[in-house]
Amino acid sequence: MEKIRTDSPVGPDRSKITHDIANFWDKTSLAVRAIWGPHIHHGYFKTGHETPIEAQEKLMEKLAALIKISPHDKILDVGSGMGGSSLYLAKKYSANVTGITLSPKQVDIASRAAREEQLPNVIFKVEDALSMESFSDNTFDVVWSLESCEQFYDKELFIRQAFRVLKPGGSLMLATWCSGAEEYDGAQAKKYVQLCLSLQLPYMPTINRYKKLLQQQGFEIREALNWAPQVEKSWDIGLASLRAHSLIKLFTMSGLRGLHFRKQARLMQEGFAQRRIEYGVFSARKPSINGM
Repeated sequence: MEKIRTDSPVGPDRSKITHDIANFWDKTSLAVRAIWGPHIHHGYFKTGHETPIEAQEKLMEKLAALIKISPHDKILDVGSGMGGSSLYLAKKYSANVTGITLSPKQVDIASRAAREEQLPNVIFKVEDALSMESFSDNTFDVVWSLESCEQFYDKELFIRQAFRVLKPGGSLMLATWCSGAEEYDGAQAKKYVQLCLSLQLPYMPTINRYKKLLQQQGFEIREALNWAPQVEKSWDIGLASLRAHSLIKLFTMSGLRGLHFRKQARLMQEGFAQRRIEYGVFSARKPSINGM
């Protein structure tokens, strides 16, 4: 296979991939929650003996510490999924959280969870992260994007929108899957494209590429880290959980897409093992008006 760069889309155009991603999560959310639990993201494993939920909450705790979330901060959770991070931030920090996703199914699941936990300080809505049309400039103290940017068709446009809606002095927390190289060829290129198409990922830039995009927009980068060694164990656990679910149960929950989970999980596990996938963590700040 010819060389392919990791900083531009490999799949369909923006309108099609946006529709496909919404459809993907509408159909698979229940199955993903059954496999991953209430938080559909990686966990941070320090000792290797943590339970999946302990590791997932440790990840959120460490990410929140990077941007120093304060009580009652106004937070936009971009790609909020079924509400795991939003609910966590609303409870732990008494933050006022707005979660956005492309999936009406996820909004329904997350809103129901917020009502059950009696959390009036968190709301969920269907909204495109690349437009954020319902949000005014300088609205939020924090923009939080935990494992959602990998599915955004235009990473630069998302970063521009995040900068726009943040208040001066506000913080962006971005944790996303990244490629280990600027380009691939041959068998490596084929594996990269297979992974992207399988998981509805338009493309996966490198950590250095994200740093450039953040700096070009005007963000002050405080941290740019690779947590792959701390999170890759998540896929060992995910595959073990998948083996505990019968094919019939997966099909019942999510149709044919549910049956593809095992293949997708193996692709991710292999990608981490071969260092073709990194776990980028970025803490960035929108400069204050007075430069302080």
